[in-house]
Amino acid sequence: MAKTGELISDLSQYTIPQGWTSENGLTQGDPRTVLSRDLHAITIRLAGGQGSRYKTSGDFLVGFEARSSGGKPAEKLESAAAGGARVIIYRRKVPVRLPPPDASGPAEFTTEEFCVVPAGKRFFVLKYSYGDSVPDPQYNGKKAWRDFLKTFKLKKQ
Repeated sequence: MAKTGELISDLSQYTIPQGWTSENGLTQGDPRTVLSRDLHAITIRLAGGQGSRYKTSGDFLVGFEARSSGGKPAEKLESAAAGGARVIIYRRKVPVRLPPPDASGPAEFTTEEFCVVPAGKRFFVLKYSYGDSVPDPQYNGKKAWRDFLKTFKLKKQ
């Protein structure tokens, strides 16, 4: 899996929030790095390359991974600087717990924030989520996410 992490670091640089860990892998054929601390996660995904589900950022933004549960489009939250560009931060609802298959009941949802950063013919999808429907009283993961966005830079190719 070192190759996927090398590809992310070949094209970008960023500061990992203090106390967070880093893990490399693949998501739908795209290289990705997940930074995490407890239930907080920041994902850095490089899409648009060979084998990617999404050839363009527009394809991603109309795809199911950019929609809330039930197919509702993600909410435009605000703009921010990331990767040397102004990007739109989107928010969508995602399930964190589903009822058991043999039981009925509502799913539990949390929100995920994400943005798309152009990178030549490819693009990065940066996202933050917290894996519980109850906010973490001990740690402000959204502040770590916003601070991370400020440090995310594209490397010259």
